[in-house]
Amino acid sequence: MHPAGWYPSPTETHLLRYWNGSAWTSYTQPRTGTPAGPVYPPGVYPQPIQPVVAKNPAVSLLVSFFLPGVGSMINGNVGTGIAILALWLISFPLMFVLVGFVTVIVAFVWGLIDAYQGARRWNARHGIIS
Repeated sequence: MHPAGWYPSPTETHLLRYWNGSAWTSYTQPRTGTPAGPVYPPGVYPQPIQPVVAKNPAVSLLVSFFLPGVGSMINGNVGTGIAILALWLISFPLMFVLVGFVTVIVAFVWGLIDAYQGARRWNARHGIIS
């Protein structure tokens, strides 16, 4: 059962008829174009729509090539990006004990993979094909 209100007339397309909740009444009014928009109560305003811009996986990959972790930060994965960058920076002093050679490569490759896949995941979450 529909609530009471004005509805398009089932017989005359240029009129609106009033439904009282249980039956059609004889009240009619001319049907105008589309409504001007939603009416908000005083003091209540809708939030502005923020545009969604696609993340470019190639740009994230390129940035991460020169500074591992920053590509992940660009994609919004700040915690992961900081962890990659910190591991990469800490690895340089560790090269003196030979452990750093492995961790530099691990941080570099991890940064590249996460930057590229992070941009693709972000785009997929927002319905953008990349």
